[in-house]
Amino acid sequence: MTLVDELDKWKNKKVLIVGEALIDKYIYGYADRISPDAPVPNIKIEENLTYLGALGLVLQFIKSLGGLPEVCTIVGNDFEGDFLIKKIKMLDIDTSGIVIDENINTPQITRIRASNQQILRLETDYSNEISESTVQNFSNIISTRSQDIDSIIILDYGVGGLFEDLFIQKLLDILREKYQNIPIIARPNLSNYYLYENIDLIKMNLQKALRALSIDCCNETSISIVGNKIINTTKCQSVLLNYLESDSYLFSKELEKNVKYEPILKLPVRSYVAVGSVIMAVLGLSYAAKISVSNGVQLSLFAAALTAALPPVEFYNIDKLHNFILENSNKK
Repeated sequence: MTLVDELDKWKNKKVLIVGEALIDKYIYGYADRISPDAPVPNIKIEENLTYLGALGLVLQFIKSLGGLPEVCTIVGNDFEGDFLIKKIKMLDIDTSGIVIDENINTPQITRIRASNQQILRLETDYSNEISESTVQNFSNIISTRSQDIDSIIILDYGVGGLFEDLFIQKLLDILREKYQNIPIIARPNLSNYYLYENIDLIKMNLQKALRALSIDCCNETSISIVGNKIINTTKCQSVLLNYLESDSYLFSKELEKNVKYEPILKLPVRSYVAVGSVIMAVLGLSYAAKISVSNGVQLSLFAAALTAALPPVEFYNIDKLHNFILENSNKK
């Protein structure tokens, strides 16, 4: 069976996504002068766009690639929270796993661009502490999801307020009790990766992982140190350290030796926005379909390369990914 033959296994696989909500906003314009208030560009706004970010990107890729996403998250009672719920409903995805907290703001990232350059990036997290009752309600909702889940994705972006240490430990206990033998894949916050113990795979950006472990150089030895430290600390089955424009590395107890994947993308990068999201989506689908970890990682890296080569953000189908893999496999 070839790598592209694995893609058909994704159809109708149900993936549970547990993570923080995030809204992406883009403000486009042009700089017409220096501001009279400060030595910064004065931006004339031409267009405002709002999208689902982070968790929303992952669920849309799962949907477009043939899977069935189920989502659990927390939003505020605000425009952004309402926008997220409406968009997910438009995708014909169940929103009963979304908890609304009256006292918080839905996290968002606003990027201001002018003359094809990003001028400013603004971020807000949940703003106020998520109440203990909301977290408990959220935990209860997770524990009452449908039983027929094929894989679980945890998305911890570190926006603050939800993925505290005790919550992570409680979440893993809930998932293991309810979904025995169902694979769990996590994208952890770099500051707390060690809490994701005994799961199936941890995915981290290679360069960020090196910085998180205070390693300045990037060579085979330093990468091996990082990968082995993560896998030994967490006792997880596998660790993926990915990087779009250079080699990516898989450390796995299921394999006799570590695997190095050469970069796939030969074209200029058009957008990094959804690269990490599509990797998580493909990993979730591949684990759900019981595809080997090495093939699942290879598929996720092909998807990342395709995503980076397209305009932001395009949710393509399996056929487009199938053709991209064949075209780029023949070039290697």
